[in-house]
Amino acid sequence: MKPYHQLTCNSLAEIQQQVLAWIKLKNSQVLSSNQLWNKIDTADLIKSTPALIEYCQSLDLKIREVALTIVNKNEDANLHIDELPITAKINIPILNTKNTINRWYDIPKDLLDATRPTINSFGKKFYDFKNIDYTKLKLLGEIELLNPIVFNSQIAHNIVLGKHCQFPRIVLSCTFFKEPLHYIL
Repeated sequence: MKPYHQLTCNSLAEIQQQVLAWIKLKNSQVLSSNQLWNKIDTADLIKSTPALIEYCQSLDLKIREVALTIVNKNEDANLHIDELPITAKINIPILNTKNTINRWYDIPKDLLDATRPTINSFGKKFYDFKNIDYTKLKLLGEIELLNPIVFNSQIAHNIVLGKHCQFPRIVLSCTFFKEPLHYIL
């Protein structure tokens, strides 16, 4: 499987505006979050973002859950593998993703086998490779997230911040009832 597939989105600016308006109105405290992964009220966000619904419908996808990934400090996000069972997610850049790079790496089987899963704040297992020197790993792909992407969340990935990035960096991560796996096969 590929690490990611870039999508086109003619309504990206509208989606960004609607998501930011929802955050400011309903969930402004998330803007100061120090957690990368922030689960939010999916139903409430969907009601406030018709452009997002239309875009997902154009891809023949029905949203299951949305979350916000937020970076508020000049520190790269740790290399990690997301919680199961989801593999294919769509990440939509909302704010300040310029000068930041999403990267995917190959984790050798022996290293993966030697790593114990971590339990996140939601009680789910995921793999955190914060103590691994990822510069010694094989880079599988990288992209500056300026357009939506379908990405493989079961390949180790991280976020590297450039020296000119701005904060908060906000990305909307969407999962679906039928995963868009065909984009990354």
